[in-house]
Amino acid sequence: MKDTLRWAYALNQWNPRMDVFVRHEEQLRAFRTVSVLGFEHIELSSGTGRWDNLGRPETILLNHGSSEGFTAFLRRGSLAGVSSMFWDPGQPAEEEGWEFRTPLDPSHHDGIVEAARPFIRFLADIGAEQLVVRPVGSAWMTGLLDDGAIGLVASLWNRVGQEAREAGIGLAAHYDCLSGIHTRAQLETFLGAADPALVGLALDTAEFAIAGIDPVAFLRDHGDRVSHVHLKDTRYADTGEEFLAPAAEMTMLRGGAGRRIERWFYELGTEGGLVDVEGFVTELRAQDYRGWVVVESDHGSNPSELAMLNSWFIQHELGVARV
Repeated sequence: MKDTLRWAYALNQWNPRMDVFVRHEEQLRAFRTVSVLGFEHIELSSGTGRWDNLGRPETILLNHGSSEGFTAFLRRGSLAGVSSMFWDPGQPAEEEGWEFRTPLDPSHHDGIVEAARPFIRFLADIGAEQLVVRPVGSAWMTGLLDDGAIGLVASLWNRVGQEAREAGIGLAAHYDCLSGIHTRAQLETFLGAADPALVGLALDTAEFAIAGIDPVAFLRDHGDRVSHVHLKDTRYADTGEEFLAPAAEMTMLRGGAGRRIERWFYELGTEGGLVDVEGFVTELRAQDYRGWVVVESDHGSNPSELAMLNSWFIQHELGVARV
């Protein structure tokens, strides 16, 4: 996209489970789809094992020989590079012996810092800019965190942020609507405890809206801390504390809990959307935002079709010229 903002596209919608987006031919087709729609960069998402071969630095390097081999693979798909990669350290990985770790346990912090290093090195080697992390687990498991627990979590990400900074990579903590850091006040406490030179915020517009936080107002008040954006829409807010339901990743996000909402995340400009996308992008421009704007369409149907809808909205409603 030709614009003062830098646009990228998230590949997570192409890989709803780890065994459906494996063959290089399929990946190249997705890359070229994203490219022809005007996006030159993509965001990767972490995973595990040989069947999720875009989800781990070790597996990517095994498949492509080197970081240079992987960037050549991207160019075969008409892409210029990778903007960022999302990583949740709370998801056990085969490559780490399926060890469970939580940021709420200080004895796990050294292991999380060590686990972050392959992602940091890989992103630095391929010229990416951001490691985007889930800072803490879901509230149904952790409860809503008090100030002491939030400070403990922030201390971990300060350590990882220092490692990233030394490698020339930014670290952005991604807010999500299931998190134990859930309310606006909790998020502000986290930002106050995290070193602004080391830890930025990845503001996800739909996740904010689902949790009842106005993303435009938050950006206006805390734009200096926003270093990464996930841009998508939603039709629904969590008005009944469904994020606290057991196994909310499934019962809420994929099953709708009591309301039977099968899909929470929607494309830009969707009818009935709660996110003021135009207002949010206008505020990004007003603040001279310099990070990436990564467009997402989580949990959708045909990924190519949804990417086309997002591209159309960006061009025709936001006035961004296609490359």
